[in-house]
Amino acid sequence: MKLIILIVIALAVIVWLQRLKKNLGRDRSASGGSPFAKGGAAGAANEPPQAEAMVACAQCGIHFPASEAFADASGAVFCSAEHRRLHSS
Repeated sequence: MKLIILIVIALAVIVWLQRLKKNLGRDRSASGGSPFAKGGAAGAANEPPQAEAMVACAQCGIHFPASEAFADASGAVFCSAEHRRLHSS
């Protein structure tokens, strides 16, 4: 019985150490190499992402990011090339 308990404890410690190692590797790659880096890349990673302008499709009215827009010659924006084609016909 003691042997089974020791094996279970040993397996739990091994799994815990593997997860700890994986998390440290993930932190190290996100901070630019050192898990203890201050400022620099770590400071830039903590900044919130910039908001992007949203536009509405002239065909269906759905809102989506302006970077994904399809525009026609008149300047109307669409969510897809298909909606641009439908609107022009």
